[in-house]
Amino acid sequence: MDHSRDDDSRRDARSFGLGLLLGAALGAGAALLLAPASGEATRRQLRRGARKLYERGEDSLHDLVEDTDRSARRFARRGLKRGRKLVADARDTVGW
Repeated sequence: MDHSRDDDSRRDARSFGLGLLLGAALGAGAALLLAPASGEATRRQLRRGARKLYERGEDSLHDLVEDTDRSARRFARRGLKRGRKLVADARDTVGW
């Protein structure tokens, strides 16, 4: 089982999703700027869109921190397991 491929796939999917979200937000901002609406209505829509984008970004960052923490713990456990096995193998080899 190749966990690095899984992690790369997740990272690629997350990057794609973040890019898609950013592109959608920029497109919506451009549409608002080019749409025939009053200045106040446009500013209100831009503020609302910026607030939603900020909240989504905050949620994405929180998810990323959780995923990173989970991965770091998993890699640490794997490293400890391998280290213990190496010590046990070395002891067997030396005859301890």
